[in-house]
Amino acid sequence: MIELDRHIELLLLDNDCVIIPHFGGFMAHYVEARKDERDCAFLPPMRTIGFNPKLTLNDSLLAQSYVEVYDISYPDAIARIEDEVRELKQHLAHDEQYEMNSIGTLKLNKNGDYEFEPCSAGILTPSLYGLSYYEFKTLTQIEASETAKIVQLNPTEAQVAKHGTVDSMTAEENDTEEVQEETNSAFTTLWRNIAVACVAFIIFLLIPAPLANNNAQLIQSKVNTGLLDYIMLKDITMGEKQTEEAIKASQNDIRQVELKEQNAVGKTEERSGFTIVLASKVTKKNASAYVDKLHKASLNDSEVYTTKTSTRVVYGTYATQEEAYNTLNKLRKHREFEDAWVMKY
Repeated sequence: MIELDRHIELLLLDNDCVIIPHFGGFMAHYVEARKDERDCAFLPPMRTIGFNPKLTLNDSLLAQSYVEVYDISYPDAIARIEDEVRELKQHLAHDEQYEMNSIGTLKLNKNGDYEFEPCSAGILTPSLYGLSYYEFKTLTQIEASETAKIVQLNPTEAQVAKHGTVDSMTAEENDTEEVQEETNSAFTTLWRNIAVACVAFIIFLLIPAPLANNNAQLIQSKVNTGLLDYIMLKDITMGEKQTEEAIKASQNDIRQVELKEQNAVGKTEERSGFTIVLASKVTKKNASAYVDKLHKASLNDSEVYTTKTSTRVVYGTYATQEEAYNTLNKLRKHREFEDAWVMKY
């Protein structure tokens, strides 16, 4: 069993060179702290090992270590070292390399010479114990990382394009609703004119007969005319009352709507901070229906936000833009927030 590596590791704690008789010497070298340009890391100082196959003279340092550890005589220690060296050479001849724990790897090249690859972590050194590496980024790298964070937080151009498409679609819906309202108004006027024409036709049929008719016809005509006058007066009176009531009711509704809009505008103008916009430039009817749908989906912070120029469906109120974007990134999993964006009040 080869135990040379254990003795060499311990001897290098207090010595800079340990020689294996008739094989070679291991020498410790101090490496100063350095900077790794690849990841801007500062590495602590360390001690590394080199191998010199020309140092074969016995300096008794390794033999003395065997004497103390195994409590054997000096000649026995020399004989044991020679046996381990012989075994080490056999390993190298068969496997072309041999790993020495915590020291490095010995290799046998094609020319029959020994090559040594030291352990990348260096050898054990109590005076350097506890020192670790640390990263220290340059100003250029810090600015690049901050720029990347800002780009990640801000909406992309593709999302802005989507918002434009949604806005154009909602504008077209508004135009369609206005056309439908105008069409309904035209139909109402047409039916009103038809009703007036029917009344005029009935009046024409009930006009009294000519004076040449007999008295019975005149009396009948007068009775019918009186009945018509009574009916017409009643209808006209009732119609006027109903018209006045309808006008008053519509005026009250208009006033209530105006007051609600003024209150809504007043409230929205007092808002400050940031919010998440789910839909913009939509009708109040569609906005209310959409908010009800969001509430059913447990998105209870959704509400209708109305200004003098537009109506939007928004979600929540946040003090800072970063807080709003953090909430938006968490809610991206919901389909309703795929095209959402952050707006300042």
